[in-house]
Amino acid sequence: MFFVDTLELAAGIRRHPARRLSAAIGTGLAFSAATNTCGMAAALAELPHNQPRTTDLDATLRALQG
Repeated sequence: MFFVDTLELAAGIRRHPARRLSAAIGTGLAFSAATNTCGMAAALAELPHNQPRTTDLDATLRALQG
């Protein structure tokens, strides 16, 4: 995150709208720290590839044993 923050700071010096983006990201990070929550983690947890799959344990063990 340090690299991203450094880029935002450099962009904010040259472009005024970049300061607003930097402020929004900084505010979100401060909110996450204060509330001990992470909106990004909550969003990623809802993606389809992060949902548990139903598995048959016996079939998996048979496949591993050969």
